[in-house]
Amino acid sequence: MRLQEFVLNKKKALAQRSLNQGGVHNDAPYWYRKTQHSSLDQSSPPQTGVSTYNHPVLGVYNPRDDFPLRKTASEPNLKLRSRLKQKVSERRSSPLLRRRDSPITTAKKRSLDMAGKGRTNIHPKRRDTIHRTMAHHFADFMDGPLKALPFIPPYRWPCLAFEFYFENLHKQTKSVLPVCLPGVSGLSMPSAASIAKLQRQHRPLGRTQSAPLPQGSAAQAHAQALALQQLVVQQQHQQFLEKHKQQFQQQQLHLNKVRKHQCMCGNTNSHPEHAGRIQSIWSRLQETGLRAQCECIRGRKATLEELQTVHSEAHVLLYGTNPLRQKLDCKPLARRCSVTPMFVRLPCGGVGVDSDTIWNEVHSSSAARLAVGSVVELVFKVATGELKNGFAVVRPPGHHAEESTPMGFCYFNSVAIAAKLLQQRLNVNKILIVDWDVHHGNGTQQAFYDDPNVLYISIHRYDDGNFFPGSGAPDEVGSGPGVGFNVNVAFTGGLDPPMGDVEYLAAFRSVVMPIANEFAPDIVLVSSGFDAVEGHPPPLGGYTLTSKCFGYLTRQLMGLAGGRVVLALEGGHYLTAICDASEACVAALLGQQLEPLPNAVLEQRPNPNAVRSLERVLDTHSKYWRSVQRFSPRLGLSLKEAKRGDSEEAEAVSAMASLSVANTSSSSSSTVDQRSDTRPAQKPFGFF
Repeated sequence: MRLQEFVLNKKKALAQRSLNQGGVHNDAPYWYRKTQHSSLDQSSPPQTGVSTYNHPVLGVYNPRDDFPLRKTASEPNLKLRSRLKQKVSERRSSPLLRRRDSPITTAKKRSLDMAGKGRTNIHPKRRDTIHRTMAHHFADFMDGPLKALPFIPPYRWPCLAFEFYFENLHKQTKSVLPVCLPGVSGLSMPSAASIAKLQRQHRPLGRTQSAPLPQGSAAQAHAQALALQQLVVQQQHQQFLEKHKQQFQQQQLHLNKVRKHQCMCGNTNSHPEHAGRIQSIWSRLQETGLRAQCECIRGRKATLEELQTVHSEAHVLLYGTNPLRQKLDCKPLARRCSVTPMFVRLPCGGVGVDSDTIWNEVHSSSAARLAVGSVVELVFKVATGELKNGFAVVRPPGHHAEESTPMGFCYFNSVAIAAKLLQQRLNVNKILIVDWDVHHGNGTQQAFYDDPNVLYISIHRYDDGNFFPGSGAPDEVGSGPGVGFNVNVAFTGGLDPPMGDVEYLAAFRSVVMPIANEFAPDIVLVSSGFDAVEGHPPPLGGYTLTSKCFGYLTRQLMGLAGGRVVLALEGGHYLTAICDASEACVAALLGQQLEPLPNAVLEQRPNPNAVRSLERVLDTHSKYWRSVQRFSPRLGLSLKEAKRGDSEEAEAVSAMASLSVANTSSSSSSTVDQRSDTRPAQKPFGFF
């Protein structure tokens, strides 16, 4: 009603100005130029001076639907109308802006209420005309892009103002605004479907008031944009924290399962294999930043079917299921498996499966199955190309576990099970298993003793069978079709002197890498025990390897199988040593530059006990692998001497190849045209 009074006053003033100047003035507002020929009479025809146009969101606008204002039954009497007219004329030029120091009087409230009660008497098209007139005046006041817009009902103004605000803000700040916020369904502009839905649900408001327009500016818009971006960053950060909190909780859940695998006596100092091993390695990788460069995958429990690829059904049921059910079903299980669980009382007061392998009735089976499942999961991701390589930090170890016997802290052979599943599920043809734990992996050797598709190479302390577990002699080469595919680099001679970096590098140079290259595996699995590192007492190791040596051994294995190498933690009980060795191996897997070996290691020759042990291995396997035949004369050389000898041999081979090509060219010169001398010589073959 106030707007109507304002329009009438403006119309009269402009009409008078037009009469004085002889026509319509060019400075007349758009809403007056459009409606100056209309009247308040209901019988006035609709305007036809504006053509019909279609807006992509608001729809089609037809000027024939534009009816002028008319007097309604809800309007006040003439006296009230004149008072309102007088007060409106005292206001500012814009009818949508009112002074804050002039509150709405009771008469105004009553008139607005009367207008709201009488809204049902207004014809819909007349109501649209009122809305349209307000929109046009709003456009003139803003002096902005809203002039070109079609009729906009008032209930759609907030959405459109929101849309134009973001559009103009984007043009001003030249920044990309986020499309959606983390944790919510998304922040988007109103679509045609949403506006149509609003139109269907819209009901005219009964009472409105003209609020002041926002006094926007570039600075205010920029401040609001910064506030919005800060909100987005906070929500993204919150989502990031939630994600890592879930990962941390999952890791803690797995660690808790592993931690609970401990002796029931509660004294971890008397048991070398304890949860602190993997906790220390994990902390070291976090401190050095290596863990952040790796993708940490989620572990899982191995299924009973997966465990039975290597172990017997009785073994799986006894050590892989809930021990409470075992007690309830003891007799049926004994009849089914023809075996009963055997446990011994340990000196500490706890329970074990043998004199040094503890058993926790509630948690040991879960921890052992989780270790197997984690290794299998990692191996399959590397084999399928999802990951390049990997290192499984798990416990308990597994390479001592045989088909029906747990021993040496091991219950299920993780690496052997992973290799079996690769053969069964992915049809991997050639698998190389390298075991550099100081103890021989008797369980892995047993699993593949007659399999020619799995090459097992173990470097261990043997001492003529007097070191645990007593197996792994050099003449244990396999059986049946697997003859020659079981290689035991068995060091004999005790600790006088102990084996170190020089001896292990010599074994890799003369035995491991030549046979591995000739075998040409599709994937390399490593039983990565670190109990050969210096610091382990003689009963658990006694050797003096440095941690950085294992980084160089890993780097050499990465030259096989296209770099598909997976390390699985086995033994190693001196925490500082296994942390240093794990750090070196992970750095090598990441392709980082390794700390160079000292000159003393490069210039030192292997000790006589190591040379004799390697000679025995070469004599045994020279009949199966041609690549090891040329290394027998050079076993006693240092790394520098061996490298110099390799260079001289390579030069000799190249000279022999050139001489062979030259003789071939001279013998056929009488029958070959002179132009044939320009052809490139063929590369030699058949030399070793």
